[in-house]
Amino acid sequence: MVNVYTDKDYENALKLKKKLLGIYFACLGVGIIAAVTVFILFLRLPYISTSELEAKKNLYLVIVCVISGLEIIFSFIYLGIPYKRAKYYFRLMDDIKIGKKMLNESTFLQNEAFINEVGNVDFHVMAVLEWSDKTQEYMRRNVLVDKEKPMPDFKNGDIIKYVTHANVLLAYGLKSDDDVFEGFEQN
Repeated sequence: MVNVYTDKDYENALKLKKKLLGIYFACLGVGIIAAVTVFILFLRLPYISTSELEAKKNLYLVIVCVISGLEIIFSFIYLGIPYKRAKYYFRLMDDIKIGKKMLNESTFLQNEAFINEVGNVDFHVMAVLEWSDKTQEYMRRNVLVDKEKPMPDFKNGDIIKYVTHANVLLAYGLKSDDDVFEGFEQN
């Protein structure tokens, strides 16, 4: 049996999420300190109005606006792309760790070339042919394989056994290896 995920993957996802959040708060702190510093410099200017002071006052206000604008843009981009993806990947790892797993037996068809995004996580697709007791016919099923992990190397027509959680591949092996899944317990 080939396990797709290990406990190390969960720990790495948690570390990445915390690291990205730490980087964000560090950048946010630096931006806030810079904006507050420039604003305090603005407030300490003398009240008497001269052309030099007017230019300095306008420069300080422009600097504060630029720093605040850059911080807002950085927040939307950073929290919207890398942190969001790391958060959802960690959520997937957490669901896999505690969720219900299902043992399936199917005929392997092919590995699809396209990348499918489900829940802000990228997956490759492994197509299998599975018997449906409800409709009494074979149906094509798309099993999701993490984009970061290697695709299973099967030939068309191989009978495989695999473990999934929410249609995400967790472990796989050929059916001919009868003892492959003996230690598997369904939760």
